[in-house]
Amino acid sequence: MKKDDPIQFLALLQAENRLQIPIEVRQHLKLESGSFLRIRMQQATNWGMSTEEFFAKLSTDGRITVPWEIRWKLEAKPRQMMRVFLHTEAK
Repeated sequence: MKKDDPIQFLALLQAENRLQIPIEVRQHLKLESGSFLRIRMQQATNWGMSTEEFFAKLSTDGRITVPWEIRWKLEAKPRQMMRVFLHTEAK
């Protein structure tokens, strides 16, 4: 995998539009709280559905908040599985 390839994982959309970044991903990328991330997200069940991209800040508990506009465009609901692409910048 190249450095600039996105890392893909599944995450459950939690209450208050939150997503948990898996600990394995955080440790692999050496992410710290307060890091800004470029996220691309879509519903896990529909590959043909639209994909939305946004920036998010990693909180101390390893979660990010999805903007409500993105959730509205994707027609996502709490407790729905989402496919997340975490983009890393090549250094």
